[in-house]
Amino acid sequence: MTGQGSIGFQRRLLGAELRRLREAAGLLQVDASEVLGKHNNKISRVETGVGGIDKAELEALLGLYDAPQKDRVWCRELAGNTRAKRGKPAASEATLYLGPKWFRAFRDLERGATTIMETSSLIVPGLLQTVGYTRSMFAAQGVDPDDKIVHDTVRVRAERRELLSDKRTRVYWVLSEAALRRQIGGPRVMAEQLSYLAEAVRAANITLQVIPLDAQSYASMNDFRIFRFGHETVHDIVYYEIYSDALYLDKPPELVRVYGELFLRLQGVALGPVESRNFIGELAEQVAAKQTARG
Repeated sequence: MTGQGSIGFQRRLLGAELRRLREAAGLLQVDASEVLGKHNNKISRVETGVGGIDKAELEALLGLYDAPQKDRVWCRELAGNTRAKRGKPAASEATLYLGPKWFRAFRDLERGATTIMETSSLIVPGLLQTVGYTRSMFAAQGVDPDDKIVHDTVRVRAERRELLSDKRTRVYWVLSEAALRRQIGGPRVMAEQLSYLAEAVRAANITLQVIPLDAQSYASMNDFRIFRFGHETVHDIVYYEIYSDALYLDKPPELVRVYGELFLRLQGVALGPVESRNFIGELAEQVAAKQTARG
């Protein structure tokens, strides 16, 4: 199971996965609609999580997309979770999605979002980490650098990083200066990481801002992500990563909206994008100079 969650949330996950499979197959929405014998907006409604899909339609699409077996299993499980069950949940209760497959759900949301907003107070965000930085983080936890989990993490992050070159996706980061100054792996690793970061944020679809330690304004900084989707009927989803699992919130709307407002306040406290890039560049030069001095 993917964990407890609203039917709407599960539909969005299923829709994002079906869209990914359709695009990978090189097909248009109209192609899929024709196979189902439905109106052209049927696929659009399914992929945005607005409309449902029955078993026969799902199997027809999976066959049309020539979906790998592991993806078929995942889609069937998501589809099962979109069917109404008996019992009425409390309307005011925030929906929490927990379970061993949380990362698969996270990747579906990440690939399906048109806008991603993320805060980080302690470390450089995963999408922006160099291989050396990632490996050093594992080493600091006592994990063997040749361990499979290290190789898998590096590989998956490289795959995820492809979205940064997709101009259809906008990514916004707000980082604390502490995340940039925390020594992970020593001066050489940090110099490489900061230099990479200063160049990566030049991309047109990336905006990164830094909150300096001496900022005169203050806004509570909790690490979270907001996924926003390019459809007016699909609500934002807030993501929290916890020790061995993850938490997702998509309701009540007022709670989700609070996180959007908090992100805007953090952007207001932070240096501007150009100032932040210069700040990172100067910090990279300082760390590189220390490395050189140490020989």
